[in-house]
Amino acid sequence: MAQERPDIPMALKRHVLVEAGHRCAIPTCRQTPVELAHITPWAKVREHTFENLIALCPTCHTRFDRGEIDRRAMLQYKSNLGLLNSRYTETERQLLQALAQQELFMGEQGEPCCDAPGLDIPNFILYRAVSLPSGMLWTVKNLFVDELIWVSDLHTDVLKIHLTEQGSELVSRWLEAEPLP
Repeated sequence: MAQERPDIPMALKRHVLVEAGHRCAIPTCRQTPVELAHITPWAKVREHTFENLIALCPTCHTRFDRGEIDRRAMLQYKSNLGLLNSRYTETERQLLQALAQQELFMGEQGEPCCDAPGLDIPNFILYRAVSLPSGMLWTVKNLFVDELIWVSDLHTDVLKIHLTEQGSELVSRWLEAEPLP
């Protein structure tokens, strides 16, 4: 008789959900609601561990189960998530996420590109910057210290935050599920 799979302990479930911010761990998705997935299948490992669990939306979970997202990519998403969480605050991660969305909409020549004619592209994407009130620069200091962002319009009430070349590389690697530096 096959042994039933035990429930994931609540403390472990909470730890995995908090790691991903209660959102899908795939950076180009970040949807809610989420469910927990075993990176290496339960049937193979027969245990629940933090290192082997990842938060995924139902769509990404299904794509992972079907093999459309491979295990190697999932391991890298998990690793990158841990690295970003240990280095940067929630505000900094959200800023990186917003700047990452810009990268998805920009073509090789820095011009907006999209597959859907008539798609309304937000202004922050066209300007390749995110605005931040000048008194709030301290909230993204780690990105600045790590030279991932640069700031324009320093003498105004609203600063424009841009990715440096190093920041663009980090975002590109993050989106492509490659190891982060």
